[in-house]
Amino acid sequence: MFANFLMDAIRSQWLRFFGPLLVLFFAVDVAFCVEDAVRFNRDIRPLLSSKCYQCHGPDEHDREADLRFDEFSDDLIDRDVVPGKPADSELVRRILSDDPDEIMPPPSAKLELNEEEIQLLRDWIQQGGEFAGHWAFIPPEQPQLPRPAESSSDAPLRNEIDTFVQAKLSANGLQPSPEADRRTLIRRATFDLWGLPPTPEQIQQFIDDPRPNAYEALIDRLLDSPRFGERMTVAWMDAARYGDTSVFHADGPRDMWPWRDWVLNAYNSNMPFDQFTVEQLAGDLLPDPSTSQLVATGFNRNHGTTDEGGAIDEEYRVEYIVDRVKTTSMIWLGLTMECAQCHDHKYDPISQEDYYRFFAFFNQTPEKGMQTRNGNAEPRIPVPGDEQQDRLAQLKNEVTRLEKQFATSSPEQAKIDQWITSRLNREAPPTLGTWHQIGPFKANGVDQAFSKRFGPEKKLDLKKKYGDLAWQEIPDRKDGEVIDFPYSGSGDTTYLYRSINAEEPTDLDLSLGSDDTITVWLNGKEVHKNKANRGPAPDQDQVTLSLQSGKNDLLIKICNGAAGTGYYFKAGESTLPEKLQAAIELAAEDRNEEQTSLIVEHFKTKVWEQGKTQLEQIAAAKKTRDDYQKTIPTVMVMRDMPKPRMTYILDRGNYASPRKDRELKPRTPNFLPQFPEANMETRLGLAKWLTSPDHPLTARVTVNRYWTQLFGQGIVSTVADFGSQGAWPSHPELLDYLARDFVESGWDIKRMFRKIMTSHTYRQSSHVTDTHLAADPLNTWLARAPRLRLPAEFIRDNALSVAGLLVEQVGGPGVKPYQPPGLWNEVSLDGNVRFRRDSGEKLYRRTMYTYWKRSSPQPAMMTFDVPTREKCVIQRQRTNTPLQALVTLNDDQFVEAARCFAERLLAAGLADDNATLNLAFEMATGRPADTLRSRLLLELLHSEQQRFEENSQAALDLLSIGEAKRDESINAAEHAAWTIVASAILNLDETLNKE
Repeated sequence: MFANFLMDAIRSQWLRFFGPLLVLFFAVDVAFCVEDAVRFNRDIRPLLSSKCYQCHGPDEHDREADLRFDEFSDDLIDRDVVPGKPADSELVRRILSDDPDEIMPPPSAKLELNEEEIQLLRDWIQQGGEFAGHWAFIPPEQPQLPRPAESSSDAPLRNEIDTFVQAKLSANGLQPSPEADRRTLIRRATFDLWGLPPTPEQIQQFIDDPRPNAYEALIDRLLDSPRFGERMTVAWMDAARYGDTSVFHADGPRDMWPWRDWVLNAYNSNMPFDQFTVEQLAGDLLPDPSTSQLVATGFNRNHGTTDEGGAIDEEYRVEYIVDRVKTTSMIWLGLTMECAQCHDHKYDPISQEDYYRFFAFFNQTPEKGMQTRNGNAEPRIPVPGDEQQDRLAQLKNEVTRLEKQFATSSPEQAKIDQWITSRLNREAPPTLGTWHQIGPFKANGVDQAFSKRFGPEKKLDLKKKYGDLAWQEIPDRKDGEVIDFPYSGSGDTTYLYRSINAEEPTDLDLSLGSDDTITVWLNGKEVHKNKANRGPAPDQDQVTLSLQSGKNDLLIKICNGAAGTGYYFKAGESTLPEKLQAAIELAAEDRNEEQTSLIVEHFKTKVWEQGKTQLEQIAAAKKTRDDYQKTIPTVMVMRDMPKPRMTYILDRGNYASPRKDRELKPRTPNFLPQFPEANMETRLGLAKWLTSPDHPLTARVTVNRYWTQLFGQGIVSTVADFGSQGAWPSHPELLDYLARDFVESGWDIKRMFRKIMTSHTYRQSSHVTDTHLAADPLNTWLARAPRLRLPAEFIRDNALSVAGLLVEQVGGPGVKPYQPPGLWNEVSLDGNVRFRRDSGEKLYRRTMYTYWKRSSPQPAMMTFDVPTREKCVIQRQRTNTPLQALVTLNDDQFVEAARCFAERLLAAGLADDNATLNLAFEMATGRPADTLRSRLLLELLHSEQQRFEENSQAALDLLSIGEAKRDESINAAEHAAWTIVASAILNLDETLNKE
């Protein structure tokens, strides 16, 4: 074999003479054509990782014999791996040993190597035993493009991607497939970039487009649509574990959809991926951050939280940070960093200290472990929409106007002097009448009781009865004492009345107390109220009554919250502040400026009717403003504490066992290149480190995720794991090329998608030949395009789109489409939190906007493999089960879509059933009907027409499913029969597949 020949040549002296010629001759072919040469990272590292690292890997605590195979030392090379001499290598001797005490791996580990694996190790040592650092931890360099392979295929090389792919195909004896037809290309591209099907009109326009760059123009049109942002956000929601509820315990509602809309807008505006990263991980730490940048940090508040009353605050706070570490490392690094929470990583060089230094970046947020049951927990910010912003500005301006009006108004000095005189000359104090009492009136809680008018405040009549209740005179009740009532029901309400006689207009000061709320009326006008939660005590409230000459009617209402209830009343003693009382007792010429201002301010706010009215208007305007602010959505955001929180290693990952022998500062893992920054110890430093141009992982991991989105599997098949346990790239040079190109383009996401999708590799036919199937059943070498089942959201959106039901409104709160009744009953601890289906257009929004309750997700979507989003998910599983067919054939949403699809077909008014059927295929699959399926579906149509004509009620029952109004001018039997046919067409492979 050439590889063995080359290794022997390397060890010989004559290579110095013939080496340059040899290297020139084989420069390209070695990289792409010699597949039988053993490569350490591709063949040996995964073998050592799976069989040896448990005892001889990065974890120093469990390492045996102080021997490690994840790093190669001189001693290891001299003894365990002797280059070119497998027979002299201790590694081979131990593997082949018959001694149970010496054989490796030991029998107890149950990791025995097979013959093929043993031979692979022998070949590796024979070829030189070369060791290399893990490929993913070495910064990618721009690889040399392979020379074009000689091929009998007519497949063009449309860009660099095709050069790498076709070289690999040639090395494996395969040829690329021809380009797919235009119908297939537009359907494939539209689903990949929009998650929706193209319309028959769009398909025909593309077919008829004579321009040589028609396909490129199609891709540009798709990328420029807001549908692109929606499609990309679907995948990011999985990774960011987005949901509309809190997950744990009551799984109460939260409002994080403004963050989801931020992601959508970021993709549509083609925000560079490095900025996309920085704003989500550390937007709050940017200089003078905008509201948008603060909203972006909601990424790290999407994790599940608990609202359980008995939860241990610190336990869950640590759990939230653990979740952030896992999510960040998985998305940007493609590493299973969470494995190092309790001990050193078994396979990757991540120590427990590395883990908690990374943990320290997220350990500075002032959040609680136990959070609010319903709504967003602090830190949070309001996020008003444009209309809300305008309305809020109007309400704030109104408050400002009224405050300015109050500030510029002044009472007449004569009225102030008259008030002072009345307070100083009270020779005949008001006379207090006997107390009267009525109650208790019953209400459903104190809130209802406080706002309800039971009757006495409407018309005061001591002779009037209210059911069994009548006024009672209580002549011996003393003032100045706490009076308890002998009943304690929540909402129990008692009214108190007494007359007050004054010889002339005067003021009377009251000192009041209550359990719980209190409201006071004087002569039918409300003069004081306080919605308190307290027991009665002296001097809780102070009120000044402006009495008229003669009789005055005083009415007091007391509402109980819980337990005991009662009140306190004292009249006649001054309730003015000591300084104010002293000021009014001075002659006018003896008062200083401060004392004069004190008197004017009190009179203006407490006595002067115009001033009190203005203050009431201000209070009402503020309440309107504040109430409106409560309707504005908020979003949880990140914020660091002013004083950094100390971080320690947690023993075995236990929140209650910090090792306080050494404080850890935030830092990135030691085995990755360090990029010093002035603010490296912050999340902002972390974000900039992740997007450094020479970072070995971020660009690779990201472009591999995009590739997976388009091809169904990544260049690295383990999309979430680029570590030692991860897969070797199928096209390592292509991956590095894409990574470097992504960075050098300024992290341009749309450009990357355009580059991949304009390659011949993407544009190939998905037709599978016998040769392809035999040589490459999994399509690893990309000799054809993949055929993939659509994601769950696309399946529903496709049905709604074909039916003409889809509402393409962008953004906004989550909606609740059709779901089984009683869906949330078993998981809702609060009996009021029940699933209530929306109506109208909300039923037909794109599926990405479906309200996502993570303890009880939408069942139809779960059947099609949508994750619950409790944790970060990079790649969904893809299953094919009978339940999926039951959903698309029986779920209300899909039955209604079939009915409306049938209505669209019949409304077209075509000449015959054949033409109508052909239109149905064009709309649902993007291509005309084939002969066999046409015949079968026409037979189905005619048999169903006969059945429904004989059973008209069955037709009406079918047509009644769903809220969308049907056209009753269409014959019911015919409509129902076409509904059955439409459902069958919507369930064909073509409609569930982007091809």
